Amino acid sequence: MLIPLETFLEMTSEETVKEVISTFYCSKDHDIESFLKNENKAILYERKSKSRTYLIFDEDGLENGSFVLLAYFTIAIQTLKIPNGTAASQIRKLDGLYAKKGSEALTEIPSYLIGQLGKNDEYADKIAGDELLEYALSVIGKAQGIVGGRVAFIECQDKPQLINFYTRNGFKYFRKDPDDGLVQMVRLLDK
Repeated sequence: MLIPLETFLEMTSEETVKEVISTFYCSKDHDIESFLKNENKAILYERKSKSRTYLIFDEDGLENGSFVLLAYFTIAIQTLKIPNGTAASQIRKLDGLYAKKGSEALTEIPSYLIGQLGKNDEYADKIAGDELLEYALSVIGKAQGIVGGRVAFIECQDKPQLINFYTRNGFKYFRKDPDDGLVQMVRLLDK
């Protein structure tokens, strides 16, 4: 069951929320674990409206009165930086209308960033990665219906299994960030 972190904080005490998120482990990517657990970054970002985090709980556990955290994801509004030399046709495809602003090429496009996407190691077999990503895209679809937007993107480590996962789910390689080495992949959103 999908529960927004904001709703979970309203439903129960912050102490209980911290206790529940302390059970999340992601050995494949410590940044995913750290964002949720350490320094309560997810809670801070939620309160400052920098992003929205969504927790996915086991429904059987909820029926029995326990919070079994299966996975989570975080979504934020972010500008997708367009590197110099990007083809005008690619920029136009991402923007939907234009490749230039005046005489200058567009250098950024407002987008939805799936900033975190991870499964709890202890319950990894209870939710598929494809299903988790579909939850995130569904939330983005609702936001898109209200405010518009054409692009969702992710930033991931340059690992074949991650690239293949996102490619299989409709994302396309965009670029490798020269600053942090993360691969950016984009997906045009359905209308």
